[in-house]
Amino acid sequence: MKKFLLFIGLFISSLAWGQDKVSYYIDLNKLVKDRLEIKVKTPTFKQKEVVYALPKIVPGTYANYDFGRFVQDFQAIDKNGKALKFKKTGPNTYQISQASSLAEIRYWVDDTWDSPEIAGDYVFEPAGTSFQADSLFALNTHAMLGYFIGHEKVAVELSINKPQPFYGGSSLQNTSLSKTDIFLAQNYQDLIDAPLMYSAPDTVSFPLANAQILISVYSPNKMCSASQVAEQIKPLLEAQKKYLGGQLPVNKYAFIIVLSDNIKNGSYGALEHAQSSFYYLPEGNIQTLAETIREVCAHEFFHIVTPLNIHSEEIGNFNFLQPKMSKHLWLYEGLTEYAAHHVQLKYQLTDLKKFMSTFENKWDVMNVQFDRNLPFTTMSEKVLDKYKDEYGNVYQKGAWLGFGLDLTLRKLSQGKYGTQEMMRDLAKFYGPHQSFKDNELFDQLVKITAQPELKSFFQKYVEGKEEIPVADWLHSIGYEIQEFDARDIKSLGFDFQALNINSETHRAVINSEEGIHEFGKMLGLKAKDELLMVNQLSLSIDSFSTNVAKVLKDIQLGDIVELEIARPTGNGNYETIRLKAPFQTSMGNAPRTFVPQKKPSDAQLKLREQWMNSIP
Repeated sequence: MKKFLLFIGLFISSLAWGQDKVSYYIDLNKLVKDRLEIKVKTPTFKQKEVVYALPKIVPGTYANYDFGRFVQDFQAIDKNGKALKFKKTGPNTYQISQASSLAEIRYWVDDTWDSPEIAGDYVFEPAGTSFQADSLFALNTHAMLGYFIGHEKVAVELSINKPQPFYGGSSLQNTSLSKTDIFLAQNYQDLIDAPLMYSAPDTVSFPLANAQILISVYSPNKMCSASQVAEQIKPLLEAQKKYLGGQLPVNKYAFIIVLSDNIKNGSYGALEHAQSSFYYLPEGNIQTLAETIREVCAHEFFHIVTPLNIHSEEIGNFNFLQPKMSKHLWLYEGLTEYAAHHVQLKYQLTDLKKFMSTFENKWDVMNVQFDRNLPFTTMSEKVLDKYKDEYGNVYQKGAWLGFGLDLTLRKLSQGKYGTQEMMRDLAKFYGPHQSFKDNELFDQLVKITAQPELKSFFQKYVEGKEEIPVADWLHSIGYEIQEFDARDIKSLGFDFQALNINSETHRAVINSEEGIHEFGKMLGLKAKDELLMVNQLSLSIDSFSTNVAKVLKDIQLGDIVELEIARPTGNGNYETIRLKAPFQTSMGNAPRTFVPQKKPSDAQLKLREQWMNSIP
């Protein structure tokens, strides 16, 4: 009876969708020379010519990837199987003649994780693909599937013939009972916003408020399981649910996690989507990975608020070939990063000392690695080219802007209203189907919060060049800055001022030999080395400060430090090297620290309490 009812449902669904759709087909059982064949059944076109395009860039990546370069042997075919003429008009576009006769497109795609022969910029692993016949298919479909220009809003269907007993983890709902999975989406953007991972099933599913949460893990050596990950992040997700008001803006959410035992020239990290997030992390046991997983998941999960429910027209109507960047990265990434830490403090998953230590590190990194005089909105608008090396500051200064805005709002409202409430109200005003205009957001925030003073905040610290008043913000909650002095300090062998972010690999890189301490020379560090791991903890951008602080807090003289680096070998390739040495200190300036004031006022203590423990 259940199967019959499901069949009827699928039949009705197919009628409702009709024939005016794009249907993609992929057979994972037919991997040839590390390539998969893509077949695309097309809708009926009335125009003489149509352009099939793959993205140059996708939301959340802030880098130009030109996914069309991974396409080989492109064909356009009519309903009689006859080849139609086409012309490749750019790295990502194919102009097809006699479009009214077009019935099918076929081509082969290489994966991005293991195709060094293909020229072009490195693709961040969480945004790419991996085809491993007997173990893993990581499918970010924007790297495989294209769209017809002018028909981006047409309904789409994706059919995937999978190996047995592989399972396809995704936020998309599989509507098929056969070995061929079938996924439906309202349009191309909804489809590619939901990555898939096919591997031997290791999944956990559980309810959270109004949503169903899926965790799907691939661990090649079975060192970590989905159930172990679930145990670590369930308390965090419960806290985030409360932070969002008890209900989630999604009905389903998927954590898709690849644990790698072979980084090659890759980079650890994650990429957010509206109803899922894709993770590429070093393989290890749960004890090693627990903190990294919690920190990264906390950030990525909060992206269900922005950009899902709060986004600009630049994202709502994203141009995959000629993107225009929003100037509000402070909101998308910065405020999200702040909330990921604030929620853990508020619901006692961390303590104030650790929270302050995290923001000490963010302040240090912000001051030594990035342009302090560059307006954040200017950086955001030109992050793809002129200011691409400044992108990493969204996790540093961006988080501080969130912290400062929260304290400012709390102070103005006698502790009753902060960024937590502001984002809820903003989401209610806009929602997933209404985009804001970039130039109107600040005025709308002033209106929603009923706090005219915010206009000055945005003009000075987000749009302007004025230094953020860290000392004043800390003073408002009874903290102060303890200045540094010259003494023996702990370091991992490099000076923070010698670091920068490689915008292509998303990794911290040592700029010069001058920034390498004696301990670094003992390890064997060199200029241009990119930092991957320290003592099995990730040094990805979003966990760098936390994990460096964790190692330096616990390490003692003589303890072995193991630093994993990627050393450039030319032509965009890297060699992964593990460096080891017994730990020693170096003479230098100890970093400034945030400490409680000895005699804070009642007003300061009250604001601190309201900021930390606001209800709900």
